Amino acid sequence: MHQRLIRLPFVSGAMSSGFALLAIRLVMGPLLAWHGFKKIEGGVEQFVGTVDRLGFPLPELLARGVIAIELVGGICLALGLFTRLWGGLLTVQMLLIVFKVKWDVGLFGPPGRGGGFEIDLLYAVTGAALLLAGPGLAALDHLLGLEANPAEEQAAPAERMVRTEGRSAG
Repeated sequence: MHQRLIRLPFVSGAMSSGFALLAIRLVMGPLLAWHGFKKIEGGVEQFVGTVDRLGFPLPELLARGVIAIELVGGICLALGLFTRLWGGLLTVQMLLIVFKVKWDVGLFGPPGRGGGFEIDLLYAVTGAALLLAGPGLAALDHLLGLEANPAEEQAAPAERMVRTEGRSAG
């Protein structure tokens, strides 16, 4: 039998994981939406030109897709609506940016010449987390029946125990 040196006062489970995923959505969603809005504000055609200069195929379609993933997807992620879909699309987009656009710049980029791909990689990983783990708490996906609600999952074992105890007593 081994003893732990330190026991932290945190509890793992559906509720704590649900809160963590909610926090990711509530921070990442609005930040993404802001980036999408800035691309529209700066002129969609200008962004199409940037995508074209970078050598991507179908620059008009791809540029508008990126804007949709960031603006619409960011709003949907904040709301927890189609979370896994938007998380997957975001992951693909950000990995394309890392490997096709910023790989040569490096993780942090050269001093005084702008950033590397660290933020894009962070977005990719958080998108992947939402794709794999789902929306967490307070998501529209729960209301639509697209995802199980962590709060209900946590309550379910206690309800089953009460029902089982009630049957054995009678």
